[in-house]
Amino acid sequence: MTAVATMIAEAIGVLDYREVSPKIGEMATYTEMWRHAMDGVEHGAHMGEGGIMSLGSMSGMNIYFAQTSARMIQILREVSGSGLIMQPSENDLANPELRTYLERYMRGKGVDVEYKSRLYRLAHDLAVSSSGMRQEVYEYWHGGDPNRNRINLLRGIDQGETMARIKDLVSRPLPNGNHASVMRDYNYKRFSE
Repeated sequence: MTAVATMIAEAIGVLDYREVSPKIGEMATYTEMWRHAMDGVEHGAHMGEGGIMSLGSMSGMNIYFAQTSARMIQILREVSGSGLIMQPSENDLANPELRTYLERYMRGKGVDVEYKSRLYRLAHDLAVSSSGMRQEVYEYWHGGDPNRNRINLLRGIDQGETMARIKDLVSRPLPNGNHASVMRDYNYKRFSE
């Protein structure tokens, strides 16, 4: 989806706009986080009963993806604008009576009308069509209620070691209220042991 948004922004000449690049950069961030999460799932894989490979925990990744997939669709809609609603069909493109007008008014920046309209129709399928909307709803709900999943993840995560470190840190007076030196001294002590 990130690549489609990038290609649309290029096709309409807005990729370098200040209000567009950060949005596509946000999509790229989600894409990278997904890749890193998949690496973690693969790293946590282990042999299960009967010699069947089992992936590592996917709870956090699934919750994160349910949240971000809807945002990515929203960004694709924002970048694409009203072009998502009306693009020439293949029949329109093949119609000689319309062709001159389509070439003049519907082409993109440095791209012909066929490329732009096909790219937009792909984006329409991802973000606007009934299939795209169904996918958006599915991604959000297929793993169960997202709030329940977050609660279960919180209840199942082991924070004991981190909480013990925090309790150790705040069990002593903070020197001169200088937070930076407290953390520096704490990290130095912790890593030098």
